[in-house]
Amino acid sequence: MKRATFVLLVVLLLTPHAPAWSGAWGRVFAIEIRGDQLAQPLTITDPTVVQELSFWVGPGTGFSEFMGPVSLDRSIVDWDRGEVTDRPTGLETYQVRFLLEPRDDPPVYLVLYEPDAENGTGYIYYPADGSSGIVTHFVEDTWRYASSRWNERVGAAISEQLLAQR
Repeated sequence: MKRATFVLLVVLLLTPHAPAWSGAWGRVFAIEIRGDQLAQPLTITDPTVVQELSFWVGPGTGFSEFMGPVSLDRSIVDWDRGEVTDRPTGLETYQVRFLLEPRDDPPVYLVLYEPDAENGTGYIYYPADGSSGIVTHFVEDTWRYASSRWNERVGAAISEQLLAQR
């Protein structure tokens, strides 16, 4: 058993990882956003957007600590800002699902996102109740500041969808 674990570890460490790699579950192929104000779910499938946003990188994530250094530029969270302690109330909450390969029965990683247009930022929540499907961050049940890249890409996509609905 120890030998099999060691062999698996070596294979994982030596296997090249694509930009949207998300551990043993496969690549992220879509980001799906749901919210009360959205008439229908918003699905982002553009590979240039999907591959540049990852829930799987940063301090507290099993991937970066286990697999070695990973570019924090792709993180959905601004890890340098720490945990949010003074999040405004009354913000619209969106359920964000990262859909992972295989496409026919995709595993899902779920976070909550609250854009804050007034402050030009947003907040991301990692659920602790197991609803995310994949629990490996060790930062579950906390709110974090969304990264500027996340706010620019996803915040803008939500705003565009809301404008198109009017």
